[in-house]
Amino acid sequence: MRAPLWLGSTKPLLAIEPLESGQVVVWVAVMLPFFLSMLGLAADGGLVLANRRELQNVADSAARNGAAQVDQNVYRQSSGQTLALDTSKARQVAAAFITGAEPQAAATISADPQRIVVQIGRDMPTSFLRLAGITTVHVGATSVAQPRFGITRGNGG
Repeated sequence: MRAPLWLGSTKPLLAIEPLESGQVVVWVAVMLPFFLSMLGLAADGGLVLANRRELQNVADSAARNGAAQVDQNVYRQSSGQTLALDTSKARQVAAAFITGAEPQAAATISADPQRIVVQIGRDMPTSFLRLAGITTVHVGATSVAQPRFGITRGNGG
């Protein structure tokens, strides 16, 4: 069967020339490290992003729990006009939450009467990137929370 011709041309529309013997082997040998590094970056990168999301959830929850620790004396003495954190209790509650949720993580917690800042991090082992000499990746997250009270806006406003 003849190859289709285009407008009277004597050349076939699709010409496939056979590759020389061994050309594919050389191409695969040269490109294989590149493909493996892309596979490793995708796999380990996905794990890093998932671990960061987990740490961010823990940091957000710890900060919210800490921000809920209102200094009752300040609140009562101001007749409910001033809302301030009990800084030592806020740090203690946030640290207890982190210890329960992520015991291997290292955390730094700072609090003042107006806000609490939670920074959390851990080293995550890699899988494929070990081939490139990268054995761990540090993953971290930060969250800030402030105490709030009352309704400040209506629905949709």
